[in-house]
Amino acid sequence: MSFAGADGPVVLVMPLPAELPGTLLPLAERLTEMTESCRADYSAAMGVEPEAAGVRAGLVARLVAESERAGTVTAERPAGSCVHDAFFSVRRGTGDSVAVLAAAILLSDLLVQEDLAGSGSTLDADPDSLLLGVTGYLMGAPAPVAKPGSWQTAHPVEAANQRWLVGHQRFFVMLQLLTLALRALDAEGATPEQEQEAVRSFGRLCRSAAVSMRYAADFPPELYEEVRKTMAPPAVNAGFSGLQTRDHHELVASMRRLKRDGGLDRLTAASRTAVHAAVQHLYEAHVWVCDRFGGAVEPSLLMAQAAQAGGERAESGVAAAQRLARQRLGHLTPSGSA
Repeated sequence: MSFAGADGPVVLVMPLPAELPGTLLPLAERLTEMTESCRADYSAAMGVEPEAAGVRAGLVARLVAESERAGTVTAERPAGSCVHDAFFSVRRGTGDSVAVLAAAILLSDLLVQEDLAGSGSTLDADPDSLLLGVTGYLMGAPAPVAKPGSWQTAHPVEAANQRWLVGHQRFFVMLQLLTLALRALDAEGATPEQEQEAVRSFGRLCRSAAVSMRYAADFPPELYEEVRKTMAPPAVNAGFSGLQTRDHHELVASMRRLKRDGGLDRLTAASRTAVHAAVQHLYEAHVWVCDRFGGAVEPSLLMAQAAQAGGERAESGVAAAQRLARQRLGHLTPSGSA
């Protein structure tokens, strides 16, 4: 089930990474402000009662309009990250980045809930509400999250493609939240309590991002080949890859800055260990997705394209994901460490 219409899936408008707010605080305040005016509807929309679907549809329309009011959608040339955005029905808005991101979070909540209500899930239970409890966590007002049923759909290929799309949209939102949480770790003069809270928040959002990545792959593995077929020319560029994700580029750039500018070294040893472990957990989710869909043997689209161009044997998807994880985690290794 989805809210797709004649023009295709619902487009998620997100800020350009360069225009993200400095911290999570103004975002939490805006989320509180936005939900105050529709608290009953939002609670109903996130439920599983028969009338919830109609409430979700109404709120989706409202949030799409809110996104349009908050910022101007950019017109970008169709290359690289723009192709990646377009495939996953993401557009970038300039203007009030706090309002744009807040609307994207709430809209993603509704799209994920609609998707789960329509097709169910193959994943283990989520007792900590890591997938759909992010909004409540950011506002400091956690609320119960409805549990999905088991995977069941009359249109498995369509449902798998929808899960892949909505799950990636969710993951992109989480990447932007992680970038903001990572900035909070680089607070010179922070008290021990402030540092511990920043580390806890970053760790919680890393776990939510990991679950969102698993959710994107939350369909029977035998359906993946049908999904993979859609990620090929002329729909996208040859070697289509998650490395084209601009939100991940920004997160990695923030990791580099944390180390380069001394923020990582200013953290206590315990905090550095916790941050490293949180990011490692996130990248392990990527390895899990690759392995789930045959990546222990088969190459990714990018690796297959590179091997074809170079006439060499392609690196497996799992091996490539593990190699990239090691590189990224190097940005979180203190200066002077072995």
